[in-house]
Amino acid sequence: MKKILLVSGDSFTDPEWWSEFHPELEVDWPKWPEILAKKLDMDCVNLGKSGAGQEFIYTSILDYITNPQKDINRIGLVIPAWSQCQRKDFQRGWGGRWTNRRLDVDGDIFSWVNRSLKYMLSLQILCERYNLPYKQTQMINLFSDVLTGMRPGDREVKEGIYPKDYKIPYNGNAKKDKQKILKMISDYEDRINVNNFIGWPMFNELGGFSLSYKVLKKRDKISELDSHPNKQGHERIAEFLYDRLG
Repeated sequence: MKKILLVSGDSFTDPEWWSEFHPELEVDWPKWPEILAKKLDMDCVNLGKSGAGQEFIYTSILDYITNPQKDINRIGLVIPAWSQCQRKDFQRGWGGRWTNRRLDVDGDIFSWVNRSLKYMLSLQILCERYNLPYKQTQMINLFSDVLTGMRPGDREVKEGIYPKDYKIPYNGNAKKDKQKILKMISDYEDRINVNNFIGWPMFNELGGFSLSYKVLKKRDKISELDSHPNKQGHERIAEFLYDRLG
């Protein structure tokens, strides 16, 4: 029986993602987790969900690993593809249906980044506790969109609520705050297993990268309006990760 590649992430990972800008577009091509699993000769369990933040990504993996009905010995590799720090995940109802907001109305950019780092560390501890191979990666930029001005969501642009180039201004000193956040990340390095984090410390200024920024070129995206990876983009992400799994 094949081992399982267990993955979670946001819309760049979601196996059921569809383009809000181009709803007529067929996007049923294999996403990067499925492509990577095939390269590794593994079965794929893709838990990705559009709009997800760090809480969903971590908790979905946690729930799978600790589910007594799952055969944990089949898990051959765990990959969380982390999202933006400012997103808010929460559950509703008896079944615990997950939903999300693009912006957490509580806290600030420092608390959001700190929370993200704690989820990354917790994922590391979880996998090491169960002796599971894992590789973490930051799929999209962790916090830069907040500092440079948050863009409206795809649906808000499509419905004409905001123009495409509209940005929500950052209420603070972006230059100074960015340096403070980069120091927060650097200070976490003695806790994070950097050998198991592809792209750590996630930012060019520190010698790292976010995966989509590093890998995807203009030709690898859906369109000028929709920056999600197209078929070729997903293939490029899978190939990039495969080359770095060792």
